[in-house]
Amino acid sequence: MSHSLITDSLREELVRQLVYLDENEYAILDRVASESPADRTAIRTLIRKYQERVQGILSGTGDELERCVVLVGSWVSLQIGPETLKDAYRIVIPGESGLDEHCISLWSPMGRELLLTEPGETVTVHTPLGSDRVLVLNNVYDYASGAERLG
Repeated sequence: MSHSLITDSLREELVRQLVYLDENEYAILDRVASESPADRTAIRTLIRKYQERVQGILSGTGDELERCVVLVGSWVSLQIGPETLKDAYRIVIPGESGLDEHCISLWSPMGRELLLTEPGETVTVHTPLGSDRVLVLNNVYDYASGAERLG
């Protein structure tokens, strides 16, 4: 991977994400456990996979940035079913999300499915209201503004 893609701001942001996951993993899993044991296992797997990918980026061995993999802080353009959404949505850590800000919480059904996808991939998002097929059209990782929000 090109080291020119990793700036100091990006490095700081990714380290903050790893710290967040490390410090909050049990609380996240406990909250999800109330939903279902299967969700708990899926979240634990997602956390591990995300940590591995971010560590790969930080060590220079991963190509996730070149492939535009969706990370926390990504702005994603989506098509849900036949409808292409006009606005991009940002994947955020809980507490930073709000519909008026075009944010999707990392631990929401949509956020969990979008994390680590790439443009061109389709995922199925299951919610209490049903299921939707979601196509990732584009992904931009704007780490400069995300570093301020992660604090």
